[in-house]
Amino acid sequence: MEQTVYIVGVKSLFPKMYDAIDVIDKVYNENLCSVKVNKLAKRLTMGTQIKTKGISIDLDQFPKKIVPDENNPLIWGTQIVSSFLKDITKEEIGFISVSYNTSSHKDFLPNLSFQIANASQLNLKAPPQEIVNYGCASGVFSILSAVDFCQKNDSAAYVMAFEQCSCLYDPICDENDKNFRASLKGHTIFGDGSAGLLLASGKIAEKFEKKLKIIDVMVDFQYGDAIKAENGIFLVGDGVKDVMPGLVSEKVIKPLLEKHGLSPNEILEWSLHQGGIPVIERFKEEAILGLSETQIEASKAMFVQYGNVSTPSNLIILESIINHDTGRKDDYGMIVGFGAGYYLGAVLYQHC
Repeated sequence: MEQTVYIVGVKSLFPKMYDAIDVIDKVYNENLCSVKVNKLAKRLTMGTQIKTKGISIDLDQFPKKIVPDENNPLIWGTQIVSSFLKDITKEEIGFISVSYNTSSHKDFLPNLSFQIANASQLNLKAPPQEIVNYGCASGVFSILSAVDFCQKNDSAAYVMAFEQCSCLYDPICDENDKNFRASLKGHTIFGDGSAGLLLASGKIAEKFEKKLKIIDVMVDFQYGDAIKAENGIFLVGDGVKDVMPGLVSEKVIKPLLEKHGLSPNEILEWSLHQGGIPVIERFKEEAILGLSETQIEASKAMFVQYGNVSTPSNLIILESIINHDTGRKDDYGMIVGFGAGYYLGAVLYQHC
């Protein structure tokens, strides 16, 4: 018999925070680009509404991409584990899945998830897993693996999602380059950060008074290249807001709701990947989901506060929702991820 699995902890961790305009002023510095390009980059950044961004590299040394020791993903991973160990023992965490797209971690063998588990002295019951380059939906795929493990074991699982997009900062400064705008868009909206999720089943889950019951997880994919890397340059095309909200809604969200006899208005908490204000706003359209402004406000607020943090973004939003502590027993929520590939995923949960 499969165990019921719960989310029993969520924790975000960020590198040094910078004013979003100051980041662009460093990356599109007039010594690297023209005055015109610098002003254009600043204007576009102001248009995104992003206030601050976490940055892993030392911006004072840019264009050298030097990552301070404290921003090593191994350090982030062990710090988040430590934050969970006040409520659980090392021996009770039986599985770990780490997901990301961009990492500064150069000592990649054995993989990062293995190193985090070893450094944290976790007594794993299954091989540590690493999910890489699944776009901004990566964390949902890690959650799916962790849920599968906990359903079969009276145990806890640790999911870590992180991103170090600043390690890819390499601006195209030539306005005539065909990829200029796609590169500029990536540099203006993406920032760095990490988040961890603690899942548990059985007697371990019973220790936690506050928890979220995972009802179901659904993932899917479709071929597409509006978000991609080309010759090592990260590019974000103009079609993202036109493609992604409708795609994730039709292939993942609506099927998940239909499977469990729910409508969008019954899901009070939405941790929608914050791909940008125009992307989030499209979920209000009736043809997509018809969400209210209240339902999307947490995703918009976290985008303004941190920018697009890619893989951990929806978990960062989830933490902000939980911290507001407005959920009541039996309320439903959904964690939604979508990004390059296109990879798509959603987690349906309910307050206990």
